[in-house]
Amino acid sequence: MELRYKKVLGAIIFSLSLLSITTNLQAQTVLEVLKTNDQTSAFAEAIEKTGLTDRLSQDGPYTLFVPANKAFNKLSVDEQNNSSLLLNHIITGKATKRSLKHISNMTCLSGITIEVVEMNNNSLSVQNYPLISSNIRADNGIIHIIGGVIQ
Repeated sequence: MELRYKKVLGAIIFSLSLLSITTNLQAQTVLEVLKTNDQTSAFAEAIEKTGLTDRLSQDGPYTLFVPANKAFNKLSVDEQNNSSLLLNHIITGKATKRSLKHISNMTCLSGITIEVVEMNNNSLSVQNYPLISSNIRADNGIIHIIGGVIQ
């Protein structure tokens, strides 16, 4: 009987310590995730420079189609600091890669409509730019990395 109590007590202590660890982990917003990703840091920097930080720190959810640094860095400084251009990459709502397969057009925060197409090899493109990486989760949304800049 005493062994059983020790096992139960051990399980309770273990559960409480796990709860303590997970409670101390900080949730990350989409902007915080972008800043820590080697492929999206330039876009994150542009978001901060254009004053869109507060908008992306809100509850959301948001879906971001972020150009990889390689594509984004080809833009001029003026283009990189154009908030309308940045808003071309953001929609409200949470769209995973799986749900994108059932959506053909979406309206971005800038007001333009972008197109999602499923390719022959079961991959997706957004405005003719391939999805490089998808379903990067954040507390207030989801991020997909694309191979170009939506203009």
